[in-house]
Formats: sequence, structure tokens, C-alpha cells
Amino acid sequence: MRMDEIGWHSVHGADFCNERVHGAGDFVFLLIKSPCQISVNGEMQKFPAYTWILYTPEAYQKYGADCADYCDDWMHFAPDAEEEALLHSLCIPMNTPVTLPKGTEISRLLRDICLEFYSVRLHRTEMVNLYFRMLLFRLHEQLVHVKAAAPADAVPERLRKIKEFIFRKPFERFTAARFAEELNLPEADFVQQYHAENGSTFADDLIHSQMQYIAGQMRLPDAEQRTVEEIAQLCGYASEAEFTAVFRRFIGKSPQAIRKENQT
Repeated sequence: MRMDEIGWHSVHGADFCNERVHGAGDFVFLLIKSPCQISVNGEMQKFPAYTWILYTPEAYQKYGADCADYCDDWMHFAPDAEEEALLHSLCIPMNTPVTLPKGTEISRLLRDICLEFYSVRLHRTEMVNLYFRMLLFRLHEQLVHVKAAAPADAVPERLRKIKEFIFRKPFERFTAARFAEELNLPEADFVQQYHAENGSTFADDLIHSQMQYIAGQMRLPDAEQRTVEEIAQLCGYASEAEFTAVFRRFIGKSPQAIRKENQT
């Protein structure tokens, strides 16, 4: 990538307006961090803070403040062939404003690119290129979150790996919110996609992993002989009967039956 110029947290007055009738001659990425106005199809439209737009070199540009001080991060650049292909494969929209759910994360990345670009470090060019690719991936994640782009093909595989991970760590306090954030999905969408991909619900798999582990421990010849009531209490169940019902649902046998098998 050829980086031409970059700026972070540039502030202008409430009368700021920038217009480039014939474009800038290179790609321009703007992250506008204040309420703003952007020309869309020849008409100035209002957008909230943390709206970004990626202008192509010849695209008409007009944007500015919306009755208050204007603030943005900006970058003039030219991607190489691989980076331009990545832009298209990630469905990064061109010349179209997009409002971000997590604009501060993108601003931090642009700050890091800016600091690296103006540094005298030995590998600053390579680092800027790496940061730029990270920026594209983070933008894609947020586009998926606002349903402006399709999820990457890897999501189904990651959902399957989450199930495997749960069963490897049966007593971790996993939450759907944690994994939803990792996949940049709303929690309800994560739960729905998890069920569709794995054929079981996230909540059931959390319980199943615990019951499977307990059943395996009870089958060991040298297992510590806790009573079923003690196991139920350790697992947070209100009663032995409640624990036994859950255990039977997932294992197919009662814990008492597993104990008897181990004694024969």
C-alpha cells in the first residue's frame, strides 16, 4: 500500500465543509467522529458521529459539520492489487456512508496507523500495511454486525469449534454474550446460529458438557465417592431430585444407575 497522508482527530469549526468535485486522485478514508453532513446522490444528508466513508479516487466528495465543531480521522492512500482484492472480498462499500456501532475501536486503529506512519521505525512501512489490513477486517466485522455485509464463510466452522471448546472445559462460566461479541453478532443471532449449526442449543450444551464430565468421573474405578446429593450441591442444584432429572435427560441414565454399574 502507498500511504500518501494521514491525520488523526482533526478538529474544525461549525462552518467546516470540504468539497472535491473531481475526487482526490487517491483513495480517501474518513471516520467522522462528530455529527456531520455528507453528500449522497447530490443531496446533503445528516449522519451521526462515527460515520465512515471510503471514497474512490475520482468520486465526488462533499462533507462537513452539522451545526457544531467537526472532528475526523482521515487517510489518503492507494492500495496494492492484493489489498484492493481484499477490499472487494470483504464487501467494503465505496462512496457510501456507514455508521459504526463501535467507532472508537476504528479510531484507535487509525491512531496507531498514524503514529506508525510518522515514526522513524525500521519497519514502519510493513507495520502500516499490517495495520491497514487489520482495519479492513475490523470494518468487515462491524459491517456484519449492522447487517451491511454477509458473515464470513468461517462463521459456521467457528460455531462448531465453540461447541468443542465448551465440552473441553465443562465447568467454565461461559456466556452467549461472550461468544457473540467474539463473532461480532447480536446475542440473539449467535444463539440462533449456534442452534442451527450444531443441532443443539448453547444453554443445553453448557449443561450437557457438565453432566458428561460428571458421568465420566463417576465411572472411574478410583473416583471419589461423593453422594449424589453432594454432587448436586457442588453443581449448584437446589436438590438431588432436580440434579438427577437433568442428569438423566442428558446421559440417559440416573447417577445412581451409573454408580451401580461401577460397583459391579
